[in-house]
Amino acid sequence: MSEPGRGLRAIAAASRMYARLVTDSSLVTALSPARPRRCIGYEFETTIDDIVDEAEDVRSLLLRRSDGAALPTWLPGAHIDVTTPSGSMRQYSLTGRSGAGDRYRISVRKVPGGTASEEIHTLSRGDVLRVRGPRNAFPMATAEHYLFVAAGIGITPIRSMIERAVAEGRRWTLYYHGRSRASLPFVAELQQMALVSHGHVIVKTDDVEGLPIPADIVDLGTRSSALYVCGPAALSRRLREEAVRGTAVREFHTELFAPAPVVDGRPFMLKLARSGDTVEVGAQETALDALRRVRPDQPFSCRQGFCGACVVGLTGGRVDHRDRVLSGTERESSLTLCVSRGAVDCDVVVLDL
Repeated sequence: MSEPGRGLRAIAAASRMYARLVTDSSLVTALSPARPRRCIGYEFETTIDDIVDEAEDVRSLLLRRSDGAALPTWLPGAHIDVTTPSGSMRQYSLTGRSGAGDRYRISVRKVPGGTASEEIHTLSRGDVLRVRGPRNAFPMATAEHYLFVAAGIGITPIRSMIERAVAEGRRWTLYYHGRSRASLPFVAELQQMALVSHGHVIVKTDDVEGLPIPADIVDLGTRSSALYVCGPAALSRRLREEAVRGTAVREFHTELFAPAPVVDGRPFMLKLARSGDTVEVGAQETALDALRRVRPDQPFSCRQGFCGACVVGLTGGRVDHRDRVLSGTERESSLTLCVSRGAVDCDVVVLDL
C-alpha cells in the first residue's frame, strides 16, 4: 500500500489535535456548556407595553425590553422566568406566534391565594418585570398530525404550537377543556385559525359536558398523531395510559401544571452545614418541602427540576439527581431541592446552608 499523501497526513494531524481538545473536559465544558441554569443565560428587564383581559380571571401582558434591545428568539413550548416587583418568581409560557414582533406575550390566570398571579393582576402599563430565558422543556417535534389537549390556562404553550402548525400547513386537532366557557381564553382566535388551516377545535366544559373522557380524546388521533398535553397531572397520566393501550397516537408529550408525585423515594436526612440543623425528608416528600418546614423563605419556582431556582450547594452525601438543569460537573457540588434526593435509605445529605 502506498504512503498517504500530504493532504491525508494533514487531516490525520488535525484529527489528533481535535481528539486531544475534546478530551480536555474543562475546555469542552467552556466551549459547549450544559443547558442553562439559574445563573446562566439571558436576563433582562421588561416593561409592560399592554394588558389584555382574555377571559374570566385571565390577563395577558405584552412585554418589551426596557433597554429597547431585541428580545431573545424562542420556539413553541418555551417559557420565561418572571420576577415580579415584590420578588416572587414564576414560570410562564410564551404564547402566540414565535418570532413575531418585538414583544413577549404571557397569559396569567389569577389563582385565589396565588402570590405571584394576584400581584400580576394588579400591575399596570409601564410597570417593570425582570425576565430570564427563554427556555424550552416542552419542545414541538415535526408530525403528520398534531392532537393538542389543553386544560384551562394550559392553552398558553399549546397556542404557540398551533400557530406553528398553521404556518407550516400541518393537520391539527385541539381538544380544549375548562370549567366554563367564560374561563377559556383565545377560543375565538383558535376557531378562526382552524377555519383558515387544516385544523379542528373541540371545546368542552365541566358545567355543560362534565369531566373530560380520556379514551374519547385519544381516539381523536389518526395513528400518525403526536399528542401534546398541558394540564393537570391526573389528566396527563390518564391520557398517557390510553395512548399506550391504543394505536391512535404515535408520540406523547406533556407539560404539567404541578409537579409529579415522588416515585421510588427513600427517607433521608438533610444536614445544613452552616447552622448544624438537621431535617428529616420522608419517602413521599421532596427535599424542598421538608426544608421549607424550617426555612419557609427557601427560593423555588417550577418544582419540576428544570428552572434552577431551588439549586443549593452540596458538600456531602450520596444523591439521586433527578433534575434537568445541572451538568454532570455541577452535580458534584449542587443539588436541585425540588426533585433530587438522597440515594440511600436514611443517608445524610449535607447542604451548604
